[in-house]
Amino acid sequence: MKRALLLLAACAATPEPRAATPVAVAPPPIDAAMPDVAGDAPAPAAPSEEVWLKGSTHVHARPSGDSSEPLDGVVAWYEGRHYDFIALTDHNKVTVVGPTHSLIVLPGSELTFNRNDCLPEGDATKRCRIHVNALGVTVHPIGKIEWGNFHVHERVDLYQAAMDEAKTLGAAVVQINHPQWHWGMNGDLLAELARRGATLVEIANAQFPTWNKGDADHPSTEKIWDDALAKGVTIWGVASDDAHDYEDHRGKYPAGGGWVMVKARRDPRAILDALAAGRFYSSTGVVLTHAEAESGELVVEVAPDAQGSYEIQFVENGKLAELVKGKSARRAIPQSGYLRAVVTRDDGAKAWVQPVRR
Repeated sequence: MKRALLLLAACAATPEPRAATPVAVAPPPIDAAMPDVAGDAPAPAAPSEEVWLKGSTHVHARPSGDSSEPLDGVVAWYEGRHYDFIALTDHNKVTVVGPTHSLIVLPGSELTFNRNDCLPEGDATKRCRIHVNALGVTVHPIGKIEWGNFHVHERVDLYQAAMDEAKTLGAAVVQINHPQWHWGMNGDLLAELARRGATLVEIANAQFPTWNKGDADHPSTEKIWDDALAKGVTIWGVASDDAHDYEDHRGKYPAGGGWVMVKARRDPRAILDALAAGRFYSSTGVVLTHAEAESGELVVEVAPDAQGSYEIQFVENGKLAELVKGKSARRAIPQSGYLRAVVTRDDGAKAWVQPVRR
């Protein structure tokens, strides 16, 4: 709880929006090749085969206003830890990154609107935090993006304003961030957001452990996800680090606590397409070699050289259907509804396998 309360200081209240037309600069194509940082050789050509690529869909740098790390430091941190891609999502800005050595940087923005008195209500503070990631944007406005609306109170309308702005920016993927911050999210609302175009939802934001877990009066993010999935919608669950600080787990909001493993070619457009299609699993440390449907079954396999002991839980239509102790398991996909899996290592690290349907 202390960490969640500390985070309030990092996000200043959004001022009354003013009419403004952002000036766009011509962006590079989303699938453009990334030159070598030294300029002496191009980046390796994207392979034609699909491989597992490690990435974060929620990353901040100095232009965000609540991070002190310059862009080159952020890139170096992720490159040094063998990430394949990140989405740079500074608050209400699209930050343009120059050439990198090996890291794919997807352009994005965390559309951020902090206000009070939303409906459904949250906690006693009445704080309402509408934060939505626009990923793979193709329009790069200069300066701050003004999009919030103080004249509406329904959360669905506030989220719709963010998704409309994401569309204006040309976003390929829309992600709902830390949905239970100060509570107020529920399965009905998340399902409606999915129907309106939200593709991803953070079920494990590393900076919000208390809000992820829920409490006696509020459901966990996983429970809300299951409630939405039970309504027949498609929305994929993401783990992210929501990184602001990059000194090896020092600072208020350290990098590296959660990520996604995407099955795709090493190419920006292919990564975005895979995220949109749910061809990924989310992790806080567990490494999988299989996390997909095969021949009518959901197949889950932990990397054979992975240390520790594991439990694999199959969640069918919101309920625990089977628990397997070991590194591999499979279960038939139900005739109706969905099946997903959660893998837990003995130290508490997890991986979430996306839901599959017939």
